[in-house]
Amino acid sequence: MLDSTQYEDLSLFLSDCVEKLKKDYPRYSNLQLSKMVDMTNSSFDRIYKKEAKKPKFNNAIKIVRSVCGDEDIKSFIKRFYPDMLEQFERVYSGNSNVPFVKPEAEAFFQDPSTYEIMMMVTSSTDITKEDIQAEFGRKGLAIVDKLLALHILRDDDKSISIKGSVNATQPTVQTLLKNLVEKSYDVDAFGEKLNYLTLQYEGVNKEYVAPRLLEILRRANTDIRQLFNLPQAKGRDVMWAGLVMDTLIKDPQINSNDGVLQ
Repeated sequence: MLDSTQYEDLSLFLSDCVEKLKKDYPRYSNLQLSKMVDMTNSSFDRIYKKEAKKPKFNNAIKIVRSVCGDEDIKSFIKRFYPDMLEQFERVYSGNSNVPFVKPEAEAFFQDPSTYEIMMMVTSSTDITKEDIQAEFGRKGLAIVDKLLALHILRDDDKSISIKGSVNATQPTVQTLLKNLVEKSYDVDAFGEKLNYLTLQYEGVNKEYVAPRLLEILRRANTDIRQLFNLPQAKGRDVMWAGLVMDTLIKDPQINSNDGVLQ
């Protein structure tokens, strides 16, 4: 297994990771490998050729996880993206040390047909196969059996679950939140039950507003986490709440050159 701590150069390490992928999957073309790690072929090729001196963080993580697994993720981030590690620990203070789920599990969190099952079995609610069948029928049971066969889930005869808490990469969280808003937010019930949807936007000074807005969301995230974890809050209803912010117009320097930071 490649060890990121033995490398001084980020582009060389990532290129060697791609080389190992190519050796592990000798029958795969570059296009097939790029699809396997969920990247564009052009970005994948630039990383392999060491043309991207500092690729987008999410692309780098996808390659490292595919080759090294989760064990090397934190040391890799600490070595080559220390500012991102600091950001994680500052923004997600209650989740920064929680391990990432297996890469193959993330696909089930993103899939519109399976994300609900994944949320149920990764919550603190005891979910059984009978519960899955009652809610999702035979199709749901087939999905659970597949997840059990992949050792993504475990069945201890009392409940189906993933051991411990779970963490996921930003693209997975983004897709999961999109699925929840599109498919699990009850628009027709607004005003009749306790659900909530709001959007605020304005032309502002980003340097002034962004850090203050981030602090507001951090406090809200902490409050939500603490509420969910109260003993008296435990129950069988899986509730969700999402927080998100960004700018409408992106910095052209960040998005130029196929995702290479300047």
